[in-house]
Amino acid sequence: ENKKDYSTHFLLAEGGRSHKTIISVPRAHPYSTAIVMGPTRKRARIGNDDECREGKVAGALSAPDPDLEPFVELPFRGEHKKAVSAVSFAPINTTRVLCATSSADGSARIWDIDEVVNGGAKNTLESESPVQLQPKSVLYGHNGKGINDVAWSSSGEYAATASDDRTGRIWDVEKSTALIELKGHKNFVFTCRFNPRSSLIATGSFDETVKLWDVRTGDCVSTIVAHSNPVTAVDFNTDGTCIASGSYDGLVRIWDTATGECFKTVHAELNPPVASLKFSPNGRFLMAGTLDSKIRLYDVFHNQSSTDGSQPRGGKCAKTYQGGHKATRFCSFNAFLTANPDRKCVVTGSEDGKICLYDLQKRNIVQVLEGHTEPVLALDAHHSIELIASGGIKEDRWVKFWMPSNLVDRDNN
Repeated sequence: ENKKDYSTHFLLAEGGRSHKTIISVPRAHPYSTAIVMGPTRKRARIGNDDECREGKVAGALSAPDPDLEPFVELPFRGEHKKAVSAVSFAPINTTRVLCATSSADGSARIWDIDEVVNGGAKNTLESESPVQLQPKSVLYGHNGKGINDVAWSSSGEYAATASDDRTGRIWDVEKSTALIELKGHKNFVFTCRFNPRSSLIATGSFDETVKLWDVRTGDCVSTIVAHSNPVTAVDFNTDGTCIASGSYDGLVRIWDTATGECFKTVHAELNPPVASLKFSPNGRFLMAGTLDSKIRLYDVFHNQSSTDGSQPRGGKCAKTYQGGHKATRFCSFNAFLTANPDRKCVVTGSEDGKICLYDLQKRNIVQVLEGHTEPVLALDAHHSIELIASGGIKEDRWVKFWMPSNLVDRDNN
C-alpha cells in the first residue's frame, strides 16, 4: 500500500505485534533540520539525544539486595489461542486486581487475580504445575482480526482496543459488550490510550496518523498527521494536556491535545524505530523503548540550550537502560515498577524470552526473570502492588504473573 522508498522491514503484520507477515516501511531519515508537521503547519523543534551524554549507560548485573526478595513466577497463568499482544492492569482505584490482555486471536480477556494475589487461594511455590485461570470476561468484536493493544479507562469500567480491522472499540468490561466502534483509520490500528479523564481516546495507526475520539459519541474530534511511518505508540501525560506519539520513523513527538500542534520532537542517534512510550508517574519524564535494544528516559519538558543561538532543542535524555534485554525486531512494552520505594525499576520484555528489571536510578540490571519460551512483547507492572504481568508470542501464548517470593507463600510463613 505504501509506495515509499523501502529499505527495511517492520515485523508486525495481521494478527498482533508479532505477525507472520512482513510489512515494509521506509528507512528512517536523519532529520537534521526542522520540518513542517501537523495540521497547524508549524515548525517542530528537533532534538537529538547525543547518545545520552547527560546519562551515560549502565547495564551490569548488580548483586541482589539481601533485604529484597527476588521476583518469582506465580503458580497460575492465563492463556490465549494465539500470540499475546498487550497486557494492562486495571487502574489503582478499582476494588479488585484485574488484568486485561489482547491477542492475535481476535479477543481481549479480563483476568480477575485478586484472590490469588491477595492470599485467598492456597497455591504456593511448591505447586507441581501452574493453575490455568479462567477469564472473568472475553471481549469479541473485531471481525476476527487480531487485537494489538488494550487500555483501561480511569474508572476501570471501560476498556478500549485497537485492531487490525482498522478500528478501535470501547467496551463495557462488566457486561463484555462493545459500546462504540471508532472508525476512520485507513490501516491497522496499533495502539490506543484513554486520557486521564477518560473523555478522549487516542489511537495510532499504520496510516501514520494519530486520531482523537470523543468517548461519549465515538466521533473523531482531531486527526494529527503525525509521522512518516506507522505509529507504534501513544500516551497522554498525567494531566492530559499533551500526547506523545512514537513511530517507526524513529521520532518521538509531543503534541498539544487541544490544538494538535507539535511543540517538541526528540530522537536518538541513527533514528532507531520507536517501539513503546510511557509517561512516568510524575508526568515529567517519557520512557521510550527503541529497536536498538535500548530504553531511554527523556525529560521532555526540559529545553536544551542550542549552540547556534536558534530555538531550544527537544527534551534531554536523562537515562539509558541497556544490556539486559534484546529488542531489534518486535515492538514490546516497557513499564515503571514503583510500588515499593526500595525497589523502583524499569521493566521490559525481551526477544530472548526473558524479562529484565533495571534499577530506575542506577540503571544497572536488578534481576532477569525466566519463564517464557518465546519473545515477551506484552508487559505491565501494577501501580500499587509489586506485581508484573507478561505475555508470550508464537507457541508461548501464556499470560504469566510475577511477584516477590515472600509475598507468594506468605500464607505458609
